[in-house]
Amino acid sequence: MEPKEPTHEKMIDAVKKYYGVKIDDNAYDSADVYAYEETTADGYSLYVVTHDMRSICISEDVYYYDSDVAEAIMESIRYSNGYCTIYADQYFLDDIYFDDVLLESFADIADKIYDEIMNEDSNYNFDMAELQWLKEEFTESEEIDQTVS
Repeated sequence: MEPKEPTHEKMIDAVKKYYGVKIDDNAYDSADVYAYEETTADGYSLYVVTHDMRSICISEDVYYYDSDVAEAIMESIRYSNGYCTIYADQYFLDDIYFDDVLLESFADIADKIYDEIMNEDSNYNFDMAELQWLKEEFTESEEIDQTVS
């Protein structure tokens, strides 16, 4: 069987599943992470990523440039306990290229996802050719086989 790289969409979905990410633009009072754009009185855009809407810290939660916002959201996800509801509008997430950050994060956890699938702990909807690709690209078994030979 020829290994086949999964689609970007499947990899993004796998990252969301691994971290238990749920994006909900209606979770105003119940989210773990809040991410949104705000406008100042004089018309400038600012970006907020916070855990508590009632206690926003300007120096820690507010960003002037949108280029750091997606990574700030991802950092909050990484430190969640396996479940993370994000209050954010999908258009906002598209504007900050959040899917690109999720895709980059796939490489960091692909070996763990593969292990979960092999231990039958979870189903990530990868077919056999995609699992073969995961094994070859992200597990150490390839290196072990080469050093033993």
